[in-house]
Amino acid sequence: MSTADRAPSRVRLCRGITAGYLVLVGLAVLTPIRQEAIAVKRMAGVWLQGGASHRAIDPVVLGDVVLNIVGFIPLTLLLSLGWRKLRPYAWAGVCLLVSVACEALQLIPALNRRADLFNILENGSGAFIGAWIAVQIRRLSVGQVVASVPTAQSDAVPAHR
Repeated sequence: MSTADRAPSRVRLCRGITAGYLVLVGLAVLTPIRQEAIAVKRMAGVWLQGGASHRAIDPVVLGDVVLNIVGFIPLTLLLSLGWRKLRPYAWAGVCLLVSVACEALQLIPALNRRADLFNILENGSGAFIGAWIAVQIRRLSVGQVVASVPTAQSDAVPAHR
């Protein structure tokens, strides 16, 4: 394979990070729920509420919701930047299907997990936020390419009269 055929280093980097991130998502989905996971959700919820003692929302619930949304933003973003032939919102759809598959896997009794429709909605929200960010990054990079293209000079001599 020639150098011209290889993906740019940023694309390869996104692809490598995506592979590692998918492993982490798989571990998060397939690991039986433990007190440590609940503690992380509680800490996130307390932090988001500013440590207030009179919490309007249960910190575990708030942490779970926010972590579900935030967890799918980088996945969609990495997929969109690593495999640019597919549009970011198509990748968001793929990530939504991944979320459905994750929740279906949590129906396995041995995992001691609970599947939740709201988790799919939260993950999907994160996926579409990640797609939106990818679209903005693509727009910025296209703007840089257009700005670097030289424009025709007005005082150029015409080819023929």
